[in-house]
Amino acid sequence: MKISTSFLFERATERMSTIQNKLASTQAQMAVGKQILSPSDAPDQAAAIQRLKGEVQRQESHMRTLDVAMRRYTAEETALSASNDILIRLKELGLQAANDTLGPDDRKTIAVEMSALRDQLLSLGNTRDDSGNYLFSGTRVNTPAFVEDANGVVVYQGDQTQTRIPAGVERSVEFTRAGTDVFSRVVRDNGNSVGFFDALDQMIHGVESHQTSKIQQGIADLTQMHNSLTLSQAKNGSDQTVVQSQLDVLDETALRLKSTLSEIEDLDYAEAVTRMNKEMMALEAAMGSFAKISGLTLFDYLRG
Repeated sequence: MKISTSFLFERATERMSTIQNKLASTQAQMAVGKQILSPSDAPDQAAAIQRLKGEVQRQESHMRTLDVAMRRYTAEETALSASNDILIRLKELGLQAANDTLGPDDRKTIAVEMSALRDQLLSLGNTRDDSGNYLFSGTRVNTPAFVEDANGVVVYQGDQTQTRIPAGVERSVEFTRAGTDVFSRVVRDNGNSVGFFDALDQMIHGVESHQTSKIQQGIADLTQMHNSLTLSQAKNGSDQTVVQSQLDVLDETALRLKSTLSEIEDLDYAEAVTRMNKEMMALEAAMGSFAKISGLTLFDYLRG
């Protein structure tokens, strides 16, 4: 077998080039902390990585939606709780005003506080979430739910549409609520229904005008109002429980997916450092061999 000097140079150069490429690849992996630098390096792993990243993004997108819902529910909970407290106080005042021992002036004093509480309820009906959207306007989130017309009558400006968001397998929760479902109409014994704020105004007028029958009717109306708001609070609490449970599931799933992704994608630095050191030693040895070979003639190489 004939071995030429050019063949030896070529083999030595090829070996150094191969080792240098491996070393450069390892250093590049360490620079970015990833096992795969381009899809062509490992097509199957690259496809798995993209699939896992897409799934993680979907999970996180769903979590962001549910986080928005939770913040909205928290704002609703605060408004509903404050509204119920006001209704309780209004009923206390109504029972006090129903006492026939009170004179007209005493009842007018009570009516002043009741009017202030009524205005607070109107303000709570127009509560906004942290994005500036009205909570109780249905889907008309940029429109105040309740406004007073020129005659002081409260008018509902929202709609009755309720939107829902998915919260688990075949499960959804309300995302928007109609103000008329929360501050709902009252149905009286005669079958007539009266708007929430209209009923309050009639009761306050009854207190101001010293009409015991209207005060008694107002007390009955307040019981219905309180029951309606309590039901809304229960729905709110139920939705929060469902959403929080789904958030916990999504968080656990996302964590598991990220862990799997890390195993496939992330670089084992300890292994990479060991490999890099071996490649550097191999490169130094190859360069040393090349230096010796380049200093020999073919005759010396064969003789030695």
